[in-house]
Amino acid sequence: MGELYRKNEERNNDGLGADRTLSVATMAYSEEGNGAAAESLSSYKRLRPGDIAFEGHANKVFAFGRFVLNDAGQGIMSPRFTCLRPISIQDFSFWKYYIHYEPLMRPILIRATKLGTMMNELVVSDFLDQSIPVPSLPEQHKVGALFAKLDSLITLHQRERFADLDET
Repeated sequence: MGELYRKNEERNNDGLGADRTLSVATMAYSEEGNGAAAESLSSYKRLRPGDIAFEGHANKVFAFGRFVLNDAGQGIMSPRFTCLRPISIQDFSFWKYYIHYEPLMRPILIRATKLGTMMNELVVSDFLDQSIPVPSLPEQHKVGALFAKLDSLITLHQRERFADLDET
């Protein structure tokens, strides 16, 4: 992983406002922010597209936490979360799904997390020492495009289904 990512310590030095706060759980902007005082926003971490944030809350699917790729755009997040920045060229459509794939990430996170008081914490140095199989960039493009198309089709099907339910 250390050949792919490095820890992101970039801070919000250029003054993005609360409306650019990204939810780590959804990687979507929260227009009202997260309730933090405006003067604390300069301590927030700066996220750029392709960065991955570690969300350490355990649940039935993600026993050790999970990574969420920022595909929303420039934003900020609470400094309590760990963020990693890619150091090599990657296909974000591929990595959005791959880094979030629990069967792949579980063994890595078992070795690279520790139990915190409220959520699991990522031990970045341990994480960066882990290995993961990575397809070539052209293969990432193909797989990422397939995942994006499947996601789009599922969303379309769900909308049609809910529209049918609304009519009944």
